[in-house]
Amino acid sequence: MLQRGNDIFRRATFAEPGLSLGAVPTMKPDTTFDGNATFPMNGNTQNQGTASVLYLDQGPAQAGCPAGATGCKATARGANAGLFFAFPALGANPNVVAFDETTGLTVWTAHVMTGGDGIRGTPVIDASSRRLFVVTGGNPHLVHALSVDTGAEVTTGGWPVTLSKTTVSFNGTGFNSVDQNQHGASLLLNGILYSPFGGQYGDGGTYLGWIVAVDIADPTKVAGWATQSPRSGIWGSGGLASDGTGVFAVTGDTTMQPRSASDSQEVVRVTGMAQLTRSAANVFVPPEWQSWDQPMGDMDFGASTPSYVPLPGGSSPAGLLVAPAKAGRLFVLDATNLSGGKYPAAGGSLGEFVVADTSRESVYTAPTIYTSASGLHATINVGVGPAGCPSGTKSSSEMVISMLLAPGQTPIAKEVWCAPNSGGGHMNYPPISTTTDGMSADALVWFMSGSQLTAVDGDTGKQVVTTSGAPCNGVPSMSFPIAVKNRIVVSALGHLCSWSPNGQ
Repeated sequence: MLQRGNDIFRRATFAEPGLSLGAVPTMKPDTTFDGNATFPMNGNTQNQGTASVLYLDQGPAQAGCPAGATGCKATARGANAGLFFAFPALGANPNVVAFDETTGLTVWTAHVMTGGDGIRGTPVIDASSRRLFVVTGGNPHLVHALSVDTGAEVTTGGWPVTLSKTTVSFNGTGFNSVDQNQHGASLLLNGILYSPFGGQYGDGGTYLGWIVAVDIADPTKVAGWATQSPRSGIWGSGGLASDGTGVFAVTGDTTMQPRSASDSQEVVRVTGMAQLTRSAANVFVPPEWQSWDQPMGDMDFGASTPSYVPLPGGSSPAGLLVAPAKAGRLFVLDATNLSGGKYPAAGGSLGEFVVADTSRESVYTAPTIYTSASGLHATINVGVGPAGCPSGTKSSSEMVISMLLAPGQTPIAKEVWCAPNSGGGHMNYPPISTTTDGMSADALVWFMSGSQLTAVDGDTGKQVVTTSGAPCNGVPSMSFPIAVKNRIVVSALGHLCSWSPNGQ
């Protein structure tokens, strides 16, 4: 689990042989791990904690405490044992912590300079260089490289990378670091680190939507793409998605602009060092974009993030992009021709579906994509006024909704189940999925339900388990769980929480 979503497609699906339909009803907290995997909670926690926990299965080769590590308590740790990584809230010191996968004891701590919102977007691990890349907020923003073995920061060869008006520009516009902020998960593709930016919380200041690209082999090579319209930020906690050659981002709200001068409320695909070829293949504008700008206000498309869906060889299109929108909609796009040839006009999706209240801020999500016995699913959470649920579905204002995708058919998707959720408010809790064989067996969808963990059948949405016992308090509504070695682990404010069959 080196980056958010478990792969560059951001499918958020995991192969876990031990999480079968028969074993999952026995899920319990891993009490020893949970009691040890704690970190500072001091500082400002408002709108914080959205960075997901990460995992590296080959930790330091040295057993016990690695030489040069600070804060280590895992003196009995086995050589090469895996590590979990957590990123405490703004103001906490340390603000990067690595934990032993078995005991939850601290293996190392680090503190990287922060400001603004601190570490908000989920970082990325590069297993080959054994480095963890972290973006910190402030003026200026910095991109840090840390050793995954000791937490020591790399300070040579151009690290850390400064993001400012003098180091990053696009078409003559410099990166206005004081008004920018990095909300979404970064993505690593072909040796390039991509990080999305919006504005400060509350939409204040002079900011643009940015995708900043850093060559991790030579961090003096930095570039960026910026929206041509103001306040067109990339906000979604899920970050960016990729088809393996390009990177997809979704932008958000703005003051009203002519479409020819706007990059608000759109999906874009950049390549290389964040370069956009403005064409129908690389830009999608939803038909509703004007009402989302004004008069509805704050209905930023970019509050949610997309997932890429690769299709079998020979398929046309070769892949889909599933793009939810805050205003209660979900778009299915041809990932090779985002607007179906219509751009610069709006429209051209393969399918548009109303999944929640379209008059309110109802969808903050990132999909999970999985295959079950019934077919290919795209599953999201909605926080207000779910729509389109099959008859007989238990009513709830917060729901997890599964769409069955049918590439090449009309309609290309339909809602097949809804499962009630609670405790996340209008932002709710994004789901993940598991299968026991990495294909379709024992498909399960997992999500937080307040302080407990829920799993539902991936075919039907029927509840398989909601855990009991010690609550996992303080899970931010946009903190993504992960599945590792037949465990589900999530980051909360001040601690990690882990569950497994029968507990540990």
